[in-house]
Amino acid sequence: MKLNKIINILKKVNFIKNLSLKKRIIFFSCSGILIISLLLFIFCLPNPLFDEPYSIVLLDKEGEFLGAKISTDQQWRFPETDKLSDKFKICIINFEDKNFKYHFGIDPFAMARAVKQNIQRSKIVSGGSTITMQTIRLMRHRKERSFKEKIIEAILALRLECSYSKNKILCLYASHAPFGGNVVGLEAASWRYFGRDAQNLSWAENAMLAVMPNSPAMINTQKNRIKLKGKRDKLLKKLYDKNIISETELELAIEEKIPEHPQPYPMYAYHLLSHAAKKKHKNKIATTLNINYQKRANTIIEKYNNIYKRNNINNLAALVLEVRTGNVTIYVGNADFSSDTREKAVDMIRANRSTGSVLKPFLYAATLTEGEILPKTILRDVPTRMGGFSPENFDKKYDGAVHADAALSKSLNVPFVHLLKQYDTYKFLKLLQLLGLKSINKTSEHYGLSLILGGAESNLWELCAAYASMARNLHYYTENQSKYPKNGYFPANYLKNKNNNPKSKNAEEKETSILSAASIWFTFEAMSSVNRPGEEKYWQNFSSKQKVAWKTGTSFGFKDAWAIAVTPDYVVGIWVGNATGEPKSGIIGQKVAAPVLFEILNILPSYKKWFNKPLDDMVLAAICRKSGQLASENCEIIDTLFIPEMGINSENCRYCKTINIDATKSFLVNSNCYPLDKIVRKKYFILSPAMELYYKRYHPEYEQLPPIMQGCEGDMSVYNSKVMEIIYPNLLSKVYIPVNLQNDTLAAVFQVAHIDENALIYWFLNEKSVAVTKNIHEKEFKLKSGNYVLTLVDNKGNRISRKFSVVDRLEE
Repeated sequence: MKLNKIINILKKVNFIKNLSLKKRIIFFSCSGILIISLLLFIFCLPNPLFDEPYSIVLLDKEGEFLGAKISTDQQWRFPETDKLSDKFKICIINFEDKNFKYHFGIDPFAMARAVKQNIQRSKIVSGGSTITMQTIRLMRHRKERSFKEKIIEAILALRLECSYSKNKILCLYASHAPFGGNVVGLEAASWRYFGRDAQNLSWAENAMLAVMPNSPAMINTQKNRIKLKGKRDKLLKKLYDKNIISETELELAIEEKIPEHPQPYPMYAYHLLSHAAKKKHKNKIATTLNINYQKRANTIIEKYNNIYKRNNINNLAALVLEVRTGNVTIYVGNADFSSDTREKAVDMIRANRSTGSVLKPFLYAATLTEGEILPKTILRDVPTRMGGFSPENFDKKYDGAVHADAALSKSLNVPFVHLLKQYDTYKFLKLLQLLGLKSINKTSEHYGLSLILGGAESNLWELCAAYASMARNLHYYTENQSKYPKNGYFPANYLKNKNNNPKSKNAEEKETSILSAASIWFTFEAMSSVNRPGEEKYWQNFSSKQKVAWKTGTSFGFKDAWAIAVTPDYVVGIWVGNATGEPKSGIIGQKVAAPVLFEILNILPSYKKWFNKPLDDMVLAAICRKSGQLASENCEIIDTLFIPEMGINSENCRYCKTINIDATKSFLVNSNCYPLDKIVRKKYFILSPAMELYYKRYHPEYEQLPPIMQGCEGDMSVYNSKVMEIIYPNLLSKVYIPVNLQNDTLAAVFQVAHIDENALIYWFLNEKSVAVTKNIHEKEFKLKSGNYVLTLVDNKGNRISRKFSVVDRLEE
């Protein structure tokens, strides 16, 4: 078989050899022309067919229109559509090219009719172009009409018909046809003139759009409106005559008015659109947003913006993420973006701002994970100075000692500064970065202990993603045999087709995680507490349909207000302030961010069940009720509670002691000064003098140690260490010489606590008497650089000393 084919080819070659030279030349010339013509025809269409800049169109997860950004050539030209409504197809074919379905790009009858009309009127009144030819003309940027151009269009149209389906050609035409002004394409025109998707237009609206490209500059909604309506109605009557629409449909359609003016394009997610445009995604961007929630959130943000701007608080932002996927449901980057002020254009969801107190839950969870504290461990809460750093609680009040979960729910600053010092700033910084807070990228020395109070800057995008990751990992642990997903911590996402859900058939799992499931659960429990005095004293003003774990924050100087909430399904984040950084006394998380938070929470669907308790990551343990630590034999009241598994390695109670007292229970004694058979052993909860000073103000049941019985002053180390406490300077600390803005040297304030409010304290610096204090034990000293020893002696002879150094920062 193959041999026969080869013989036939050779015969043909011999046929050519038998031709004369002249005939060979003619043969090869014709063949060459034919081949070249065929190649030109095959490759005559450019690829892509339309090389034009498109507008960027943002869609929600169901394909609903969220907003658009004009193309670089300042045209509203939406990306090409691949779907047209049947109504528009019928309208455009009946108006422009009734034989569209049957011809191959050229309609000889239409062209003959056009030639006849042009000759009769001695001018060009009709071009006889098919929709396919008009598509080619649009591709060639509407070049001047001429006989030569018609031939080119006809050839290209024929080629287009060879490569594309009729539906595709209609879509290309509809996507690039002009509709007046700088509106190009059916989708852009539909939203511009009717504020709706092209799939949802009426017969009258489709008919109007079908006739507009015929002469968009001369007949549109602003010029020759009567002529536009006349052309539209003529097309509608044509459809009626062909029994495409009924008489009732015709009458109703003719009654519809031509739109008065082009409408501005909807803009429901301006800042996300701007961000997506910079990322250079496809021109049509399908997002994970829900347009209904987005619209309602915009209304809420606008309402509060109108209220707050009366007090010169001008900017708000809101972000809502799905917990399990990290997908964005609501994205409001700023309020009133359409105003002329430059700051409204700033996307405050991604702007780095001082974090205030919103990092505290991460530290609480981290210390629980490592067993450094238990949920009820008491933390120190007294006035504190650490070098040049003097943290204060928001309400300037102190509890002396406070349970860790209460410190979190009350958002107390001082206990968390001590907790961070215990945990280590460097470790905490690395933890935050593992959680996804990449914007917190300076050294631990740069941030210092202020890191936990807003000394670092982050943004809603990262913060909400970190909280969502915590909730996601807790879900996964309780639903997947006490395992953690390998990829449980990841950034937020707004692109629809990106799957971040860690629960998949091939998901990798591991035994441990950055934060343990139990620590996350206890953190959310503390955050959901309704006992919120202090910074969050206005908590009673807010309501939610269900239990919510939430945290507010206020940056130093009242520049940033935060509120973040976690439910089993969503994380909601709010920021309020001024994009310019201008401070205002009213910029307080609880006061301005929390109301917005709860109103947005109330538009979200209710969850079915709160977080499951991760019992596999917990153990039952005996806990001292007063100290919150593992119970010792000295604890008076012991509770059996669930704690994180690692908490079993935490320290036993160090605040409860069993003390020897006399029979009257009035004095401390020991066997050297009091009959052994009469000594009574009693359990005491003993705090340091500084903690006790503040604790007993709010806990009248607190029982102080009785005084030492005269003659028993010997070995009373328990008592001696609890009489006085130096609050500042710290042990082995450096005292920095403070200076004011004019570089004038100021005095450093030294503080001491005493269990007896009426005690006298005598102050000595390097054995030189310098002061005597009563009631309030604070003194200011203006000291030069050098080493010092502070000695304090009370009126009962109790003595404590502390070495410290005074340092001029300029000399370091």
